[in-house]
Amino acid sequence: MIRSLSRKKPTSRRRFRDYYAIWIDTLKTIHLPILRHHMSCATSTSSPNLLSAHVEILHHHFKSYYHNLDLAASTDVSQILIPVDHRNAMELPFLWLGDLHPYLFTNLLRSYLLQHDDSFSLQEPENEDEEFDYQEQQEQEMEEEDEDEIEVGESCEFLKKQWPLMNAWKIQSRKLTTRIDQIERGLRLMVPALMNRARRAQAGFVQKVGSGEVSPAAAAAEMEEEMVGIVMDANRLRKDVISEIVSVTTVYQAALFLEGLAQFLVGIRDGKLLQEFKSCKSTLN
Repeated sequence: MIRSLSRKKPTSRRRFRDYYAIWIDTLKTIHLPILRHHMSCATSTSSPNLLSAHVEILHHHFKSYYHNLDLAASTDVSQILIPVDHRNAMELPFLWLGDLHPYLFTNLLRSYLLQHDDSFSLQEPENEDEEFDYQEQQEQEMEEEDEDEIEVGESCEFLKKQWPLMNAWKIQSRKLTTRIDQIERGLRLMVPALMNRARRAQAGFVQKVGSGEVSPAAAAAEMEEEMVGIVMDANRLRKDVISEIVSVTTVYQAALFLEGLAQFLVGIRDGKLLQEFKSCKSTLN
């Protein structure tokens, strides 16, 4: 409806579909492979500094995506709210106001935490104000293992390199779990509020057109302006949730979280998976 009634003239600027194709390809072919390379060398002399640097690079890639999503919404919000030209059938169920639902980010993080429940978690300091030194804990554990270490060649070296990542979620700090709880409480307030704004914008459009108060085109323009603001606020919420998660986690946890998010976005566009999904859909019908 927004697209058909909008009075905006077509623009010569690149549509978001084209930007998204380039963005997802860069994620798949450059950022994700490089991140995984540095994750596989997590204890080399140049890491975790290199890993931390690439976590920031990948985080910036996501922030630039939401910046361009805002620009696209301000140009033509219909291409974001009705993303049929750049989203496939597998992606659509995960969308909320034009992009991924922010609960997806917290659910992804929770999935890592649930893999290592309290029975496997390492003990934290009793004092909540005392900073837990994650790296020191890892070094102590590795030193203890070194006392009885039996040289087994490359496999032993591989385990040493992977140790920080293998144990990244075994330490669940109070700071992390408390912050995630706070983020989710915030989402329970913000998500319904944004949906209410969208419903009011749509109801206002129907009321104005139905009463003849203004022309359909004028009513659509007002609704479109309101929807641009709603989409931008939703994008800000999504971007803030990702940034909060990256800031409150360790470098190894942040790397695993961003890797999981990137792999989800790349994997859900896999042609073979999409074909299987369409086959299942046809069978059900």
